[in-house]
Amino acid sequence: MLSRLSLAAMACLALSAQAVGQAPKAASRELNAILCTTEDQAIAIATSMAAGKTEPIAINDVNKTARAEVCRHYIGYAVVEVEKTENHKGSLFMLAGCRLTENGALVWTADWVAPFDGSSLSRGI
Repeated sequence: MLSRLSLAAMACLALSAQAVGQAPKAASRELNAILCTTEDQAIAIATSMAAGKTEPIAINDVNKTARAEVCRHYIGYAVVEVEKTENHKGSLFMLAGCRLTENGALVWTADWVAPFDGSSLSRGI
């Protein structure tokens, strides 16, 4: 009886370890968005566009600051791996980390939600 329990316990551990090691099978979807190499760069784009700048000007500003092409408009396929909300300098942002299907790179996009002040959210004046 003890050997059967030991075998059953070992089988459960082996199967659970194997299941944890597998990546989730999320389907890739078509994406048409501004993507950046870091979360901060994506937030800078979203902040700039929320302040009224056009997409090309916002991308150009962030790329000039980084002295490299770190953000660009992307049309292709990706899998969304990370989705989170972040408070950055008093504003609330929705961030998404996307894994590109073509080369496996992890890139970020952000959307400005609202100014954040404690427990109250407002869209401003």
